[in-house]
Amino acid sequence: MKERLKKLIAEYWDTKPDYVPRNIVPKDLAKMPLVITGPRRAGKSYTIHELRDSLLGQENARNSIYLNFEDERLIGFKQGDFETILEAYYELRNEKPTLFLDEIQNIDGWEKFARRLSDTGYHAIATGSNSRMLSREIAGQLGGRFANFAVYPLNFREFMKFNKFHFKEEHMYSKERLEIQKMFGDYFQYGGFPNISILSAEPSRRNLLDVYFSLVFYRDVVSRNAIKNEGALKFLVKRLRENIGNIISPRALYASLKAADIQVGPNTVENYLDYLEEAFLILPCFPFEKSVLKQEKKKRYFVDNGYLKIFDVKGDNGILLENLVFTELLKYGKQVHYYKGKRECDFIVDASEAIQATYLLSESNHKREIEGIAEASKFHGLDRATIVTWNQEKEIEHEGLKISVVPAWKWCLSLRKEQG
Repeated sequence: MKERLKKLIAEYWDTKPDYVPRNIVPKDLAKMPLVITGPRRAGKSYTIHELRDSLLGQENARNSIYLNFEDERLIGFKQGDFETILEAYYELRNEKPTLFLDEIQNIDGWEKFARRLSDTGYHAIATGSNSRMLSREIAGQLGGRFANFAVYPLNFREFMKFNKFHFKEEHMYSKERLEIQKMFGDYFQYGGFPNISILSAEPSRRNLLDVYFSLVFYRDVVSRNAIKNEGALKFLVKRLRENIGNIISPRALYASLKAADIQVGPNTVENYLDYLEEAFLILPCFPFEKSVLKQEKKKRYFVDNGYLKIFDVKGDNGILLENLVFTELLKYGKQVHYYKGKRECDFIVDASEAIQATYLLSESNHKREIEGIAEASKFHGLDRATIVTWNQEKEIEHEGLKISVVPAWKWCLSLRKEQG
């Protein structure tokens, strides 16, 4: 194993990965021991390469260890081999290395090794495609020494950058506006996975999305959790897709499975939901409540609109818009909840703004959407309210509350501005 590790370590020194810089990890965080999580193919490995370049620079690039634990050359690597990593490195160089450990969750006991690295003064950055790496149990084993950071698929600004469009604020008011809107249409339908974003042919995008989904479904959910009733899991995913934006309990999902004559117990349904969340296929949205009981009433969204394309979400652009608004907010590190009182509001953001996602604000839904966002704003004492639509733009005043109606593409571009 040692000779194999030496070869892999040295091989990386001579590679210069090609990537588009995203600059998403804050500089102070990058200097700390760090656990990076997020869905497969969202760009965690490229984030590691970017961090190596920014932390070490070209002159110190060899003072690093990069290992991808999904590399077939590391098949057979076990917990007892962790110590061999440093032994292999020090037979090549004397300088203390920074360690970049990609998809390390595949190896049992990784957290003990990571903690020992930190305890002995090594700077280590680990990645994984399972949110279980963020659990309290793992955090305890890491001794509170590691910070956490989530990497999601591209936001809309990044999507444009990957397509070689260098956005400036003035473009929102010039002829480039049409090009931006066209790109947003692609982003809206196919999502923000980096390698999907640079494809132009619809069949190629669709095929690659199928590959991504299958990889997560079979490797990270079915195989990792030894699921025997694959049909029940597929049915559950389908029901979740049909209920984006709705509060749907495990009990209701169990009833759906039972009605479809699919034999599975209620506890199994809850476990399946946990597995889908752990694999970053599904993301939960909780109510803005202190009550633990009410916190269990989750809404669930898919991590990327591209996955909804697989299910042929036709004629329901409202689902796509609500899913996009939720995921876009997460990409900017926002704390997102939903509000449900007598009326409903899709999202409460950072306890400071109420947002409705409404594809078309029309005569039939105007009263419901306005009263929902107004009630949520009043309940939480908020003075910022936004309705994100497809292409409508205006200001509405309702009982003293100013509500901005904004096109989705323009709203996406406003998020970074608000962050400063």
